[in-house]
Amino acid sequence: MSKRNILIALQSFCLCLAIFMIAGCSGSSKNEDAVKIWHWMTDRQEAFEKLAKDYYDQTGVKVVFETYAPTDVYKNKITAAASGHLLPDIYNPQSDKKELASYINAGYIADLTDEMNTGWKDVFFEKSLIANSFEENNEWGVKPGIYGVPLDVSSLMIYYNKDLFKQAGLDPENPPKTWPEFIEAGKKLREAGIQPFVSGFGEAWLIGAFASSYQWSLFGKQGIIDTIDGKIPYNDERWLKIFKLFEEMKDNKMFASGIVTMVNKDAERTFATGRAAMTFNGSWGVNVYKSMNSALNYGIMYPPSLPDAKYPLLVFGGDGSSMFVNAESPRKDKAIAFLKWFTQKDQQAYLAKETLNIPSNKDSADDLPEILQEFSKSIDKTFENLPKLEAWQVTNYININLQSVIIGEKDPERAVREVQEEKIRQMKVQK
Repeated sequence: MSKRNILIALQSFCLCLAIFMIAGCSGSSKNEDAVKIWHWMTDRQEAFEKLAKDYYDQTGVKVVFETYAPTDVYKNKITAAASGHLLPDIYNPQSDKKELASYINAGYIADLTDEMNTGWKDVFFEKSLIANSFEENNEWGVKPGIYGVPLDVSSLMIYYNKDLFKQAGLDPENPPKTWPEFIEAGKKLREAGIQPFVSGFGEAWLIGAFASSYQWSLFGKQGIIDTIDGKIPYNDERWLKIFKLFEEMKDNKMFASGIVTMVNKDAERTFATGRAAMTFNGSWGVNVYKSMNSALNYGIMYPPSLPDAKYPLLVFGGDGSSMFVNAESPRKDKAIAFLKWFTQKDQQAYLAKETLNIPSNKDSADDLPEILQEFSKSIDKTFENLPKLEAWQVTNYININLQSVIIGEKDPERAVREVQEEKIRQMKVQK
């Protein structure tokens, strides 16, 4: 037997074993009539269980939250369960829009549009619903509608250490708003012996999220769609400008040492311990920094705007954690009823207080800590929904080449040329 056939056989065995184990666990459960929810959010399990108990006391319906972590373990469990038609009543496939569409088209996710149109959708931030919706004529052939229930929302902005700003002679209550001001602040921080900027740019999605703000600012929604369609090349001068922004940060020694190999958890520790003055991170960082250093004195600011940009600067985010109802579940109606209750104001306010995440229910945001209220205001300035996505191979090339620019391995001209070459290759493959 060839090595390839052995590998295929081993993978099939592992998948069958996983399905068998899932089936065994499901069959032996003492909670056969309970609504089962699988999730990966270990820090929220206690709060989830408290709400599940409240729901049981009010309705007599039992809800069981089961945690599987880390996220790759969770995702593998979902994949195996889907293969054996053994998914729980409520779950999240932890996938991009394309893969989410495949779950919907396979009948694993229920269409919640009719339920949402009863007034349920009115309680949510609009952007959080859009992330769980599919538009007319989407490229994956999904029936237009709303398929997911947002539990919280998020956005990514720049945190800055007020004490380090003051130490470098910067105004801690007036962080930089434009790109030139951002670069100048970086220079002053470096002169004061402070690392200006850190982020988990070893994680490709995070460096891509930072760059995407400038893609939206320079191209606008239609320009991004035209780029995906191949009408605008990646060696366009606007893309070159985006890569040059990273080169400018490099040339001014703004990046923390080792940033392109740094995972976000390490970047969070670097910022929390005062070893860098600014970091690009999500709203979940409020909870992270509280646990790492409750005395950290920080503020947040939008990514600095470009003076010559044609469109408003938007930020990555909108949706946070969401849940989807298993269309095959015999308890589908109970699952939907629970999620309706779970996303009402009082329950959402409790979750926000306990977990320091921005609630998806917009009426629950008023009682948030001041820093989270600032994040909640940014939800309306997150990226719009797109009817199509760039090929992952091209996106990967963009992110890898941005890393290469940061370490000086490639100049921006070469980087965008290579991205365009990959785009041409992928367009040929798609034909």
